[in-house]
Amino acid sequence: GVTTNPRDDLFAAVTSFREDLAKRGIKLLVMIAPNKASVYPEKLAARAKGLVNPTTRDVLATLEQAGVEAVDLFEVYAHARQAPGGPDYYLAQDSHWSPEGMRLAAETVARRLLDSGWVEKGAARYELKSVPVERYGDVLKMIRVPQVQKLFEPQRMNCTQVIDLGTGKPYADDPNSPVLVLGDSFLRIFERDEPGSGGFVAHLACNLGFGLTSVISDGGASTLVRQQLSRRPALLEGKKVVVWEFVERDIRFGTEGWQVIPLPSDPGKSREPECTETGRQR
Repeated sequence: GVTTNPRDDLFAAVTSFREDLAKRGIKLLVMIAPNKASVYPEKLAARAKGLVNPTTRDVLATLEQAGVEAVDLFEVYAHARQAPGGPDYYLAQDSHWSPEGMRLAAETVARRLLDSGWVEKGAARYELKSVPVERYGDVLKMIRVPQVQKLFEPQRMNCTQVIDLGTGKPYADDPNSPVLVLGDSFLRIFERDEPGSGGFVAHLACNLGFGLTSVISDGGASTLVRQQLSRRPALLEGKKVVVWEFVERDIRFGTEGWQVIPLPSDPGKSREPECTETGRQR
């Protein structure tokens, strides 16, 4: 059922998930992907400058008070925007971040994981390959007017595909990674769309020096990804950290709401988690 305050549901969902993971010795890092309007409020209204949805601020503050580790991308983008002549961190015709915005988020999360000592930098070596991509934004698709795309040019952008120097191929997930990443279309874009292996997961792996395991569900990061995880608990084997991304608008409008999804009890508790890295030494 829907309650009057989705924030309470979200809080219960996040804290219970963190406790379930903690029982398995796994840490949780939450990352809320800002709505485009929170990063560029002036594009909505002249008087909206610097406005971040107070609900989101409350959620971040409440999670922090409960000791939930969270990355504040709102601060990160606000700070980055102060530099004159910087890139756009979100796409022009789309609700998602641009390649630059995505890379900034991946760098921020990598720094947090390494600085906190939750993971150690791996030895896998990656290189970035520039790939030009043309795409029509999801805003055009939302309008649902036939032929509307013909009125617009696709947005051209330079993406960076992550190449694994060990294999010579584009980045691929590693099921034995110590890190599991959960999220929605913010993780799909550039990763599973064009150019492929060029989104948040690949760039986070590049910054950390090892492959990651990921579960991505379009529009379903609030509850659906945790439902998938409860059905496939083997995904948590050997994990040290779960990075959980969901978009800001899900705070109020998450698909399936914010259900508490208990994880099945851990059969492998007695075993030491293993971190097998496939990276080649320099």
